[in-house]
Amino acid sequence: MWKEKAYMVAYELSDMLIQLFIANLLWILCNSPLIILGIQLRLATSIESYFILLPLLTLGLPLFFFPTTQALFCVMRDSVLQRPSATIKDFFSYLKNNYKETLQLGILVTGTLVGLCAAAYYSWFNSLILFTMVLIALFFLMVMTLQLFSFQAHFDMPLLWKLNRCRQLVFARPVYSIGAFLLIAVLNYAGTEISIALFVCIIPAASIFAATLLFYYQYKRITTKSKVMDYHQ
Repeated sequence: MWKEKAYMVAYELSDMLIQLFIANLLWILCNSPLIILGIQLRLATSIESYFILLPLLTLGLPLFFFPTTQALFCVMRDSVLQRPSATIKDFFSYLKNNYKETLQLGILVTGTLVGLCAAAYYSWFNSLILFTMVLIALFFLMVMTLQLFSFQAHFDMPLLWKLNRCRQLVFARPVYSIGAFLLIAVLNYAGTEISIALFVCIIPAASIFAATLLFYYQYKRITTKSKVMDYHQ
């Protein structure tokens, strides 16, 4: 009996790792233009190169990063909920079906990011207090963006509804929201420091799987608590 259970656990684990590997590889390939730009930006030695590469990278975020990352979140959601799926087919299906909305979301977030970065550059030379406030705003923008990906993956609702629910979740559960963001940041940073091959193979997909698992647990906990309170009222 224990051999059968061990076999089933090993089979499910290997199946999940294969799914993570395939999804991660698809995400890497679809974001290869941004990765190439990022490498060139890191190797750039002249100011002129920054003026060319930074606008291209900024333009590429809503075009490539946001739609592909949303597709990866949807695939990881299916994995967390243990839905039967074909990873390659589902990835491109989610990419196609959600492209328009995630493009709009990407433009909104990228525009806000550029504005805050410009404010940080200006305030660096003029006001330490303002610079600190801008940094905090930048941090919470990234935290909210992570949660927005989760809401996009789980709810077929208007974008404004998801933005409002995302704001409520982040400020109602700041420890969870910040913790989930830091988890993804640490996993991806550690993965690149340990081995680029490890990052290419599994790290982004694994970190999003963990974030999706946390989101599902946290949101289920909130809705259960809300139902209990409504019952007692």
